[in-house]
Amino acid sequence: MKAQGNGSEKNSPWQLIFMQSKVNGALYRGEELPGYAWNWPKDTYLQRRLRRLKRYRSSFEFADLN
Repeated sequence: MKAQGNGSEKNSPWQLIFMQSKVNGALYRGEELPGYAWNWPKDTYLQRRLRRLKRYRSSFEFADLN
């Protein structure tokens, strides 16, 4: 895929992505990339907030039973 125009125009981000894709014949060495272990983040703000909301909800439901 070649960029359209007279050459003075820059390629759009999508044009760059397509030009660099494996299906368009670009070199791709993704299979050679080293693997690494990745863990989900722990104790983030959103996780703490969710725990707090669950505690609040359970205590509120418990109060309704009494």
